[in-house]
Amino acid sequence: MQIYFFIFANCFFTMKKIIIVFIFLIYSSITFAQINEIGVFLGGSNYIGDIGRTNYVFPNNYAVGGIYKWNMNPHFSFRATYTYAKISGDDNKSNNSFRKYRGLNFDNTLHELAAGIEYHFFKYSLSKIGHTSTPYIIVEAAVANYATVNDGRIFNFTVPFGIGYKTKLAYNIGIAFETSFRYTFKDNIDGYPSYNNVIDGNPVDINGNIQINPNNNDWYVFTGITIVYGFGREGCYTGKF
Repeated sequence: MQIYFFIFANCFFTMKKIIIVFIFLIYSSITFAQINEIGVFLGGSNYIGDIGRTNYVFPNNYAVGGIYKWNMNPHFSFRATYTYAKISGDDNKSNNSFRKYRGLNFDNTLHELAAGIEYHFFKYSLSKIGHTSTPYIIVEAAVANYATVNDGRIFNFTVPFGIGYKTKLAYNIGIAFETSFRYTFKDNIDGYPSYNNVIDGNPVDINGNIQINPNNNDWYVFTGITIVYGFGREGCYTGKF
């Protein structure tokens, strides 16, 4: 009888320890979990290159996508985005007389995956009073997929960077306004191949028609808003951020 009682007691205390450890792990995961944000990006895109307008920020096509953020502390967030956009240029809409005379145009579509860091100038949190608005800067690395004349659709590395301002819109919902620039390291997003023939200092095709500058790499820009929903409890931040 004593043996059975000893076994029962031992199992009881072992089970109690397991339950305590299990409760502690759940509590720790809740207490120290970082807040997450997931949402959508809605806006426009514009191209900066050899064809069309020369404005740095002039959204003339759509850009839509999804965004995820993980707030590491009140000043830094990790972000990952997917964006689908139309990119185009038309010399007839340019204020440059040379481009108007040349008359080139193009249309392209682009898929982009990007990830990087968002720095908040002020402490930011969707749940803490007084920390719900801040300007911020973005630095990312990205891969873009778009069509070219010579190689079909290709993947190209880009470096997005930009600025924004975000604030709390409602309970656990935030809104941000941002503009970010992408340098493509290539001169092929406009769909025209580069030409080595030059007449009077201008690149030309095989028929002598003035074309594009093969030494001017392309840029594209996204401008718009993000709307996110925050979930998960914030961690216990330490230090003077």
